[in-house]
Parts: sequence; C-alpha cells; structure tokens
Amino acid sequence: MRRLIFLWAFLLGRGAGLAQQITPLSQMVAMRDGVALSTDVYLPHGEGRFPVLVCRTPYGKAGVRGDAVYLANRGYVVLAQDCRGRFASQGKFYGFINEGQDGYDTIEWAASQPWSDGQVGTFGASYLAWDQYFASMLQPPHLKAMFALVGGAKFYDEYAYPGGIPNLGWPVWILKSAQTSPQAKEHPAQAAEMLELLQKTPVPWLEMSPDKRAEILRGFPDHERMYADFLAHTGFDSYWKQRGFYTAGYYDEMKDVPTFFLTGWYDYFADGMMENFTRLSHMQHTMKRLLVGPWPHATGEASCGDATFGEAAAVDQRALMADWFDHWMKGKAFRLVSPMPVQYFRMGGGDGSRNAKGKLVHSGEWLTSLAWPPAGGGIMSLYLRENSRLQRERPGSEPPSSFDFDPHHPVPTVGGRYGLGAWTPSCAQDGTMTRPDLLSFQTEPLQEDLDVTGPVRASLWIETDAPSTDFAAKLMDVYPDGYALTLADGAMRIQVTKPREPQ
Repeated sequence: MRRLIFLWAFLLGRGAGLAQQITPLSQMVAMRDGVALSTDVYLPHGEGRFPVLVCRTPYGKAGVRGDAVYLANRGYVVLAQDCRGRFASQGKFYGFINEGQDGYDTIEWAASQPWSDGQVGTFGASYLAWDQYFASMLQPPHLKAMFALVGGAKFYDEYAYPGGIPNLGWPVWILKSAQTSPQAKEHPAQAAEMLELLQKTPVPWLEMSPDKRAEILRGFPDHERMYADFLAHTGFDSYWKQRGFYTAGYYDEMKDVPTFFLTGWYDYFADGMMENFTRLSHMQHTMKRLLVGPWPHATGEASCGDATFGEAAAVDQRALMADWFDHWMKGKAFRLVSPMPVQYFRMGGGDGSRNAKGKLVHSGEWLTSLAWPPAGGGIMSLYLRENSRLQRERPGSEPPSSFDFDPHHPVPTVGGRYGLGAWTPSCAQDGTMTRPDLLSFQTEPLQEDLDVTGPVRASLWIETDAPSTDFAAKLMDVYPDGYALTLADGAMRIQVTKPREPQ
C-alpha cells in the first residue's frame, strides 16, 4: 500500500524510417523590412503543387531535418527556417517577441511559391510552438492548421518567474543561445568559456551575483540585452505581456484554425498548454485536440526520469503530426488522432519493481475526455495536521509547524518540472530527503485506488520574519519501501512589506 506525501521546502531560485533521401534547397527569404532569413526547402519527389509545412527555429534549422524528411516523404513541402539573427539568418535576435511578423511573412511567401498548393501548416515544439502562436495572432490568410508541442500561455508564470521566483533555466537558455550566436565567432575565448560551462555544469556561473553573471555576455549585445531585461522585469509587467511572451492575453486575435496541443505532466509549460486548449476550444469553432503524456519538456518516450510508464506511454509524434496534417490539408480520415478532444495518460498502478534498465515501474494507462479537466470529478481537500499527518479532516486548534530558512543552504531541486537537464534531475525522482528545513505530511496507507486528475493547488497560511522567502510544495506518491515519487510541484516567493509608520 502507498501513501500520499505533501512536502514543502525552500528553494533558490521517433518516427518511421525514411522512405527516400531528400536534400534541401537552401535560400534566403526576404521579410517585409528587407532582412533575409535562411530557409531550407525540402521538396517531395514528383511533380505538382503540394501543401507546405513551416517550422521556424532559433536552434539551427539543421535540427529540423528528421521531421522535414519524414514529412516530405509524406507529400509535403517543408520549410525549416533559422529565426532572425540566428545561425545563417540576417538581423538581430531577441527571443520570442520578434517572431510574429517573420512568421506571417514566411507563411505567405510559402503559399505564393510554384511548388505550393496555397495551404500552409506550422509545427514545432517549445519556442517553435510559441512562434506559431504569435504568427497566428496576425491572421495569415493561408495558415491552415497548427501542431504545437510544449508551448505555453504565460511565459512569466511558467518559465521566467514561476511563482515570482527567477528561474535559473532562463539565464542558462540565454547563455546557450549566446554560445551559438554569430557573435561567438568574434569572441572565441568567451564562447569557449560558455561552452565549457554548458558541457560541465553552469552551477559556478549561476552562483555568482546577477551582475557578475552578466559579464560573460559582454560583446554579445543581443543576449546582454535579453538578460538585462530579464533582471529588470521581476514582476508581471508590460514587458512580459507582449504578444510573444503572453499567448493567454491574445486568444481573441489568434486565427481560428485546427490546432493540436501536446505536452507532458512534467513539462513546465503543461498548465499553459491546457489553458490554451481549453480557452481556444471555447472561443473558436475549428477542432482542437489535447494530448498529455507522462513526459518532461522533451516528450514522447515511455520513461521519464527514474520511472517507466510502460511501452504504451510512448507516442510516435511524427506519425501523429502527419496524421493531423493529412486530415486538414489532404482530406484524409484520421488514423491516429483520437475522436475525443482530450487524451491523457493517468500515471500509476505499477508494482514499484525495477525493469532491466533500473527504472521504477510506475505504469499507467491512456484515458480520454470531452474536456479538460474531465467532467464528473470533485475537489478533494487534504489538510496539514500536527504530527506530520495529511488528512481530510479539518484541523482544530493545533500548534503551527516551523523551521529555519537558510538561503545560503538551499534545498536542491530534485524531480518535478524545473530541473536543469543533466545537472539537476527532473521528472519522476525519489524526493525522500531528511533536512531540518523540510516539513512533510503523509496520509495513512491508502486502502483503495485514488484517482487524482486535474489541477493541484496548495494553500498555505504563513508567518515569517524574513523579508523574502521562497516556498515550494510537492505532492508525492509514496511506495511501501519509502520511495517518494513526485507527482506535482510548485513554488512561490513571498515578499514581506513593512507596515507604514503612523504619521
């Protein structure tokens, strides 16, 4: 039998084989202001006009090759384009907020070419999903459908400052982007230092003060500016409400086209993806689909972190994407896309053994729903009680739990949504820790199955003598041997405001 554990702490901050080889044609595509963007054009074999799929990326268009060849072999022209100021494209780069017009211009250029039948779809994950949203807000006439993976609704809440806490993953992203920028050739010593940090660990760099950390970006003006703006805008102000960062603020401007949303429970953009699906499903008329698996920001596999969920958890995303576009751009019947609006993977039910690769067998199954969250459920409240108990009964008059918060000895991030890749593990991890600055509350062993599906919220009543404190909370599934698997996590920074002195 297992128990649920509620833990709160303080923190610092595949696809099918290739049918035929296809070599892209590279060309520079002019935007409305004359800046030319480097674009690889993958043409399918045969004569005629074809539907076009566009993928715009800041990570190097060569990284799109696998998807592009697969889709070209399915009868699509595929455009893989370096974003403005990235790799072989001209112009200055600034993340997220400059992608709308370039996306619009690229879509309309593609529709006008002799190999195009006038239908254009867009696809891509993370940044490549956000730039789809932004282009959609400008209503390109030839945009027909979108396939968006792990692209959220509110960049400030979901990635830059989740809970008001600066996410150290964003400075690392800026560092990676600088290291692969055109300026890296002009500053080889700095670029080599950046690469060494990224290959080993960025922790020494992250431990510096924010101003000291910025020194490595000197000579990289685009990224220096992005980092300075990140530090200057700690609240959810007009900077983070720009279209590129704030999908949720501009739903009414997005073109009404069929859109497939795909994310994972351990993706930091998961809540935003669900919000995008729900809001646009209600506001628009065309089909929307949502698929949520047991995955991190990199989606589609059967395992995540320390756990495996069974082979059924793996999804062939390329085949699913092709099925989506085949329907909307070629009129074919769906083969893989569910007739139900929502497919979600309910984790759990495993016996806790280890497979041949040493992964915890947590298991799970796919379920469907007409909406998100699924109808028919209810809200279950659990209360923090004295003696580390987590119970459905409300507390009476009980003494508070307390501990000392030391920002110089932070609790490490283990598991959940906000790991830093190889440096701090994300996803399903054993969250068992014994520290004086952790409080944990557990239920009694569960006597029957408990289905937890939908949003998880923690409400805390807090008293602190510190001017600023970061609170983190985790919901865990505890196995009989004590292994505590993270199911959901979140954090919030509390700023204490001194009352005004009487005049």
